Amino acid sequence: MFVKKLVEKASKKAEDVSPRLAFHYGVPTDAALLAYDPVLHVLAVATRNGQVKLFGRDNTQALLQSPSPIPSKFLRFAEGQGVLLNVNAKNRIEIWDIDTKKLCYVHPFEKEITALSILPNSFYIYVGDSSGSVSLLKLDLGQICLVDMPYWIPFSESYGSEANNVGNEVEVTFVSPQPLAENNRVLIIFRDGIMSLWDIKTSKVVLLSGRTMQQQSRQEAKIVTSACWICAKGSKIAIGFDSGDIYLWSIPDILNAQNLSSTGNQNLPLQRLNLGYKLDRLPIVSLRWGNTDGKAEHLYINGFSDNGYLFQVLILNEESESRIVKMVLPLSEACQGMELVAGLSDPNKHKQSALVLLLKSGQICLYDDSEIERYLLHAQSRLPQKLPNHSPVKLPYGGSSISVAKFYTSSPMAVASLDEDYFSSLAIKYPWLLSMNNKYKTSASFADIQKTRNLYITGHLDGTISFWDASCPLLQQIFIIKQQNEDNMSSCTPITSLQFDMLSSVLICGDRSGTVRIITFKKDSTDNIFSFLHAKQGESYNVRSIKLKGAVTSTSLISNSKRFAVGTEKGIVSVISIEDASILYQKQLECRLSGGIASLQFEIYSHNGYDKDLLIVGVEDSTIFLLEEETGKLLNTNPFQTNKPSRALLIQTLELSPDDASVSDNHDTLSKEPLLLLCTENAICLFSLSHAIQGMKKLINKKKLNSSCCFASLIHSVSSEIGLILVYSNGKIEIRSLPDLSLLKDASLRSFVCTRNLNAPSSIACSSDGEMILV
Repeated sequence: MFVKKLVEKASKKAEDVSPRLAFHYGVPTDAALLAYDPVLHVLAVATRNGQVKLFGRDNTQALLQSPSPIPSKFLRFAEGQGVLLNVNAKNRIEIWDIDTKKLCYVHPFEKEITALSILPNSFYIYVGDSSGSVSLLKLDLGQICLVDMPYWIPFSESYGSEANNVGNEVEVTFVSPQPLAENNRVLIIFRDGIMSLWDIKTSKVVLLSGRTMQQQSRQEAKIVTSACWICAKGSKIAIGFDSGDIYLWSIPDILNAQNLSSTGNQNLPLQRLNLGYKLDRLPIVSLRWGNTDGKAEHLYINGFSDNGYLFQVLILNEESESRIVKMVLPLSEACQGMELVAGLSDPNKHKQSALVLLLKSGQICLYDDSEIERYLLHAQSRLPQKLPNHSPVKLPYGGSSISVAKFYTSSPMAVASLDEDYFSSLAIKYPWLLSMNNKYKTSASFADIQKTRNLYITGHLDGTISFWDASCPLLQQIFIIKQQNEDNMSSCTPITSLQFDMLSSVLICGDRSGTVRIITFKKDSTDNIFSFLHAKQGESYNVRSIKLKGAVTSTSLISNSKRFAVGTEKGIVSVISIEDASILYQKQLECRLSGGIASLQFEIYSHNGYDKDLLIVGVEDSTIFLLEEETGKLLNTNPFQTNKPSRALLIQTLELSPDDASVSDNHDTLSKEPLLLLCTENAICLFSLSHAIQGMKKLINKKKLNSSCCFASLIHSVSSEIGLILVYSNGKIEIRSLPDLSLLKDASLRSFVCTRNLNAPSSIACSSDGEMILV
């Protein structure tokens, strides 16, 4: 979810418009990598478009954005230092300060980076490359930059005597300091399975293993894809291959250094794990070892390809290596990343460990690691045990996706007066995103509602309507209305249209079945226009309904009016009485293409000293009809049409002040008559309203758009100036002035993609003063 601030000051001059991202909530799309800092308790999620999302221990979130939308391929924390290293696909190492949320340094690397490891409790970093060499970098915290160190490990020496016989240099797949000997030894694993234990001080190979694996790799075209230590003293390591093979190898630890000469070069592994990955040739994408204080030590194994996936957890005890105890996690899709975290899911359970899995779709799910351990121990004792439950990470907007949303504000000045204490109090009560609780109830108290300045109303695919306090980016749910059908049963029909009048506290909602509901709220005597939210659910409103033909596509009402208009997918416009939900009249309108009513607007047209009440109807193909509001009589017998059919996004009348600076001498007639604004997917047009009523099309101004637009809305400043906000399907946002349609400022949301998919739609809502919520 994005909260975008579009207008900073009360002006539509380019220098005073500042579109910027105010807050991002949730997991960004295209998530691909995970990293965790166990000291600071910060989880990082990197994407394929240059973004990194941070989740902190105190329910904090932050979005980092690289200058270029380049995928990440390595993500590592300098543990406890507040520094994050992000290696992108162009082999540039980005250094991020997670406290200031700023990119401090970019270190270009000449060769392709294939492995990365940070030396624990130090500032040194090992970097393996495609030529088989390992370089040493140092993190300078004073300057927050990386420094190339003169020390490096050449392929010709670390690979052993066979280095000269290898036609092409073999890339490094894994590099890591040996546990308990981090400052003295580093283990290098090459793509073909060769392992080299390197002594830092003597700059020599201590142990070379895997020659047999190298020969098998050449015969079977088998390459190393992952590895991890599986012993706290650094005496064992697990290696996974793209063939699905997993081997456990013995590595001489620092405590047995005196026996190293008698050990010699090892070419046979301790054990080969036959777990089903090889049968389907599922590459072992990642391995992770979990040390649980000497109890049942776990090996987490993740394998997937285009043909399948498998995620298993094993017990690795010294006494039971001959008998494998395993558990298959029943994931719904492949896993592309995993981390073991503690203290993020619940502020009251700091020692609770969770297995965080990043699925292929970008969704994150959590497993309680203690439940996994309990299952494995029971399985080892042959006791029956149910599989651990998982908790998907999702936005706190109920169990159903948002199908339509509206954003209303009371006063920009009132919103600005909210203090930080109010924001902090909401943050404390707000549900934890990374929670295994799976409960997202955030009901607002009476005192909180008194401070409500912005109201966000959402209609959902399951037929529910939610009211949210949007006074700050942490949206707080106030209450939910569950729709009822004629049999007093819950209706699960998706909401397709919402319209709310703050002055009269009337909400009009329509759904896909054609049912229109008039929800009238009771108000108290306070000055707060959101006072209707004070009462308890069920006691604060009454509902009347009417059934129309076709799904509801548009609704419109004006303040303190006794009627409202509804448009359906069948091209029918109905004007309905608010008091008794009776139809006053209906009008069937024809359009060039199949499609429903896209826009409805009541308007008072003044001409030659008299006023005429109009109902302006926009069809989805951008055909515009003008009706007499009272009778439904068609005023323009020749429908107002664009040259080519295009989906209408916004149809609005405008009356610009003669003092408006943007009304130039070339547009002196603009101040004398109202205009008709039409925004479609590919163009913005301004027409003369008086000519449109007469069935003529007089074009005042036009701007063709370079890409497909999916949302348009007017924004107002406190000085009554008007601007136009456009959101494109690729996430680009533009603010344009009126009536000249010039571009004031633009911005981009990389991970937001606008979609009209009814099963998983994106939602955009914009307030009149320039705040936007995108879900």
